Amino acid sequence: MVMKKLLRNPLSMTGLIILLGFILIALFAPYIAPTQESHKSDPYRVPRFGWGTVPAPPSKEHLMGLTQGKYDIFYGIIWGTRTAFKVGLMVTGLSCLIGVVIGSVSAYIGGKFDEIVMRFVDIFMSFPFLIAAIVITAVLGRGLDKVIIALVLFRWTGYARLIRGNVLQVKQDEYIMAARAGGVAHPKILMRHILPNTIFPVLIQASMNIGSIVVTASTLSFLGLGAPEGYADWGQMISFARNWVLGTPNNPLEYWYTVVWPGVAIVLFVLSWNLIGDAFRDIMDPRIQG
Repeated sequence: MVMKKLLRNPLSMTGLIILLGFILIALFAPYIAPTQESHKSDPYRVPRFGWGTVPAPPSKEHLMGLTQGKYDIFYGIIWGTRTAFKVGLMVTGLSCLIGVVIGSVSAYIGGKFDEIVMRFVDIFMSFPFLIAAIVITAVLGRGLDKVIIALVLFRWTGYARLIRGNVLQVKQDEYIMAARAGGVAHPKILMRHILPNTIFPVLIQASMNIGSIVVTASTLSFLGLGAPEGYADWGQMISFARNWVLGTPNNPLEYWYTVVWPGVAIVLFVLSWNLIGDAFRDIMDPRIQG
């Protein structure tokens, strides 16, 4: 039923088509942008074709040109798709799992335990997300795994808050009270009766957050705190273009390719997830349906 409604929605169809394109690119990256023999052990390492600092325009050999340091932009975009999925799905999945467990258990138990847990959540939410991520990655050091840890550490709180509010509404319903009166174990009530009726808003929020996670990870890479230099990452590809965005005095668009290609990739990736998330919200939210 949900899939049929998604397919009938033109915006969700647009998001699905774009996302399907990125999935195909990620799956067939080794064939679209073959790895050099010297980089077989680390296919995410973007090949270099020289050591100069000035970018080179698109050509038959390099379809999207070479950025600063003579890194191949096409290779970085193609393999950067895998990086985007890896970061987006891992951070969102781990954050959602942690938030759902903590928030649902806290709401179900209630009382002082719930108050203590929520104050703990408030402490984490009081830090600006991007600033907190920058500080954590600066402390832990550069690396994609450090970025994932930093983003998960400050992202789970939103899911905990959302699922807590839903559980507080549902746990007083008659069928939950009947299950308790019937002697059903509390973990079973939570897993079988409460979570299936409260998890959908969290999943919708998670689908819409994947794009913002990728933007944040790209920001950290742009600032030199994310992926190591030469790693296939869209944010780092834009970082290589920072000195060439304004072009030359005679031709401001001379090096347009250094920033346009990775920028378009980020925009389309975020747009696809947002369109799908909006469609899910419209379908699953009874208030909008009404």
